Amino acid sequence: MAFLRGEDFRVGWRWLLKEPGWSALVIGGLAIGFACCVLLWAYVAYSVQFDRHIAGRERVYMLKAKPNMDGVRNDWQQEVPVIAGQVLRDHGVAERVSMAMGNFAPVRVGNAVSNRWVTLVDPDFAELFELKTLAGDLHQALTRPDSAALTEEEAMRMFGTAAALGKTFSVAGKLQTVAAIVATPPATATQRYAILGGRVSGMASDGVYADFYTHWFSWGASLYFRLKPGHEAAEVGPLLAQALKQSPSYRDPSLQAIEAKQQGRSLIDFSAVKLPDVYLDPELDQSADPARHGNRAMLLGCAAIGLLILLLAAINYINLATVRTIRRQREIGVRKVLGAGVGRVAGQFIAESMLIALVAALLGLLLAWLLLPLFGQLLQRDLAGMIGWRSIALTLLGAAALGGLSGVYPAWIAARVRATQALSGRDQQETRQGVWLRRGLTVVQFGIAMGLAGVTLAVAWQTWHGTRLPAGFERDGLLFVAAGDANAKDLAQRRVLRAALSRQPQVAALSYVDGPPAGDSNNANNFRLAGGTYQNMRYRMVDCGFLPTYRLPLLARGSAAACDGNGAARPGAGLVVSESAARRLGFASPQQAIGRIVESEAFADGKKPISAVVADIAEQTSRERAIPMVYFVIGSQNPYASTLAIRYRGSESAMRQALAELWPRYFPDYPLLPVSAGQQLDKRYGQDIRTAQLLAIASAVAMLIAAFGIYVLSAYSVQRMAREVVLRKLYGAGGLAIAGLVSREFLLVLAVSAALSLPPAWLFIRHYLAGFVARAPIGGWTLLLSLLLCLVVAALAVCRHVLGAMRLRPTLALQS
Repeated sequence: MAFLRGEDFRVGWRWLLKEPGWSALVIGGLAIGFACCVLLWAYVAYSVQFDRHIAGRERVYMLKAKPNMDGVRNDWQQEVPVIAGQVLRDHGVAERVSMAMGNFAPVRVGNAVSNRWVTLVDPDFAELFELKTLAGDLHQALTRPDSAALTEEEAMRMFGTAAALGKTFSVAGKLQTVAAIVATPPATATQRYAILGGRVSGMASDGVYADFYTHWFSWGASLYFRLKPGHEAAEVGPLLAQALKQSPSYRDPSLQAIEAKQQGRSLIDFSAVKLPDVYLDPELDQSADPARHGNRAMLLGCAAIGLLILLLAAINYINLATVRTIRRQREIGVRKVLGAGVGRVAGQFIAESMLIALVAALLGLLLAWLLLPLFGQLLQRDLAGMIGWRSIALTLLGAAALGGLSGVYPAWIAARVRATQALSGRDQQETRQGVWLRRGLTVVQFGIAMGLAGVTLAVAWQTWHGTRLPAGFERDGLLFVAAGDANAKDLAQRRVLRAALSRQPQVAALSYVDGPPAGDSNNANNFRLAGGTYQNMRYRMVDCGFLPTYRLPLLARGSAAACDGNGAARPGAGLVVSESAARRLGFASPQQAIGRIVESEAFADGKKPISAVVADIAEQTSRERAIPMVYFVIGSQNPYASTLAIRYRGSESAMRQALAELWPRYFPDYPLLPVSAGQQLDKRYGQDIRTAQLLAIASAVAMLIAAFGIYVLSAYSVQRMAREVVLRKLYGAGGLAIAGLVSREFLLVLAVSAALSLPPAWLFIRHYLAGFVARAPIGGWTLLLSLLLCLVVAALAVCRHVLGAMRLRPTLALQS
């Protein structure tokens, strides 16, 4: 653009200093727009950079699996049978294979005990993920039971130094030696790791049973592999499906019966996904940890919202710059008289616009950098480093382009100013087309704000509705705490801890179960009535205190007690099934199920009678139907029920304090991490809550920017209508009539905004709610409320100028 000169930017800078109030308003509005856009696009950049630190990432694949059996979640899963890796290796399809089984484990360093992330892997993991060994012997760390590898960052956290080679720590009381230090993976690594060990590591949970690594229906680890040259990812699924059918696991009669109902489908589908594509794989949206997985729709939404907010800020600037240009007509006239051509005048205004945009971008970048930790915390992502030199350069280039485009209309108005008319005191008014253009821009502002607010209210209301759905049990007054591992020592400690807690006056009931509701326990097996058809359903192992501790509503109960007077399970103790499980087994009513015999290999004796039917526990979110659940009472020697459920009286803080005083005596090697039932159930909606919070922030910013826009429009409208207002006053018009005259324009803007934005918002809300089983009674009230919010915001924004019009003095208006 040849008509832009350095002098234009210096003149523009002087104008910014000359009018600090106006400058602060336009720069502040644009800076907020840039900050929001930079933050949201930093998240987009984070999401598309996964595994870029791995040079050979395009050749590494992750295996995913989808069970096709009824009664379990039929979603693609990242956790797969580990035996699949051996099949890929034996058939010559993969040249490198490694599992990765991660979990939080109790780690003691000196006197400090905390839960830390431990990942068990195979030796090939080092090559697949290109681990950089900084010190020690990584192969030893991954092959010996008493050795481990730490990332440099984890070594600093545990020991205060990266030189931790040879130092010791314990996991659940089992001593480990640091045999290697490896480089810390970036936040954009698909497979996270901090403490690494091998399959034979002593850090493995005692709950990992003997045939875990060889059983096709044992899921709990991710599997990564690199294909041999000449093989394709498409070969993996059919190969593993065939290997599954030929395995001993598949010959189980119950599985054969279930397969007969599959109509040719395999019991499990397998597929391979490239490592860089795992984070945004849409098939993993429902099963992956939301903190480690990205949703493409949400990502596109964030990108669009960022651009929309920046657009709103740019529209604000155009409106403000246009009003300012009209007020500078005499200055423009002088410049033209002194010889400035149309191009020079237009160049001056475009340069000013670019300068303002660049200053606002710098301020927005600073604001975004300051807010980045809080934004990352909201999204549960480590976004550190996402605003680098590349981001700054792209933002400034975008700001220059945006400034140039935003300055075109004010420059066009300046170029049209007639010097003689401006210098004679007869200022030109904006053309009718120009007025309608700026009204249209304000319509766009309020339309976006109104639609976004309506969608935000619907998402927030549905999320709130989901968190308030009946839990199926009495959630208040119930705590859960993980108590040790599945071994004889911890089992004995659990018994004495229970005895100690039972003597506490605030404890009403106690029960050991194999996991809290909506937890990580997803055990499933095949169940059937004697002679009937097998049904695959989830199950939980509980003890005799389960029903009084949970206070589950009993829908039907038999006369025979499952437990004796001492709280021990009787031989042949019956089953407790949920209402949906009873229906799944074919019973029309809960009463019909009582006393009927259920067969399953999950039972030691192969069969058990149904002794009670209880209400469904809401382990699922409002997007899913109730999960059929079978509860069976275990004996006192079963080590797998290691989660303690505590029903207490009085305050939660008093119960936590009493538990904290007892805990170190019985489990000194485990951190005490009690979770209330309410906290546990609310975890199901963590991602929904974060989405609603993000939308609320975006809606508030959009509404604020739209308020600025209508404020500017109202200021200019009152100035433009001054003579008409005075004439009406002279002819007897009262204050209400003047207020109605001035407000009419803004009501028209809001009406058009509502007509254009609310129907698309309604369609989006309908599409959003279609994914829920338990839907909130939303109707159209969220859209109506968003309209009312916009009316209130607009009224507050224009009231000052409306009151000014009502108090306008005829003498002052007619003098101008």
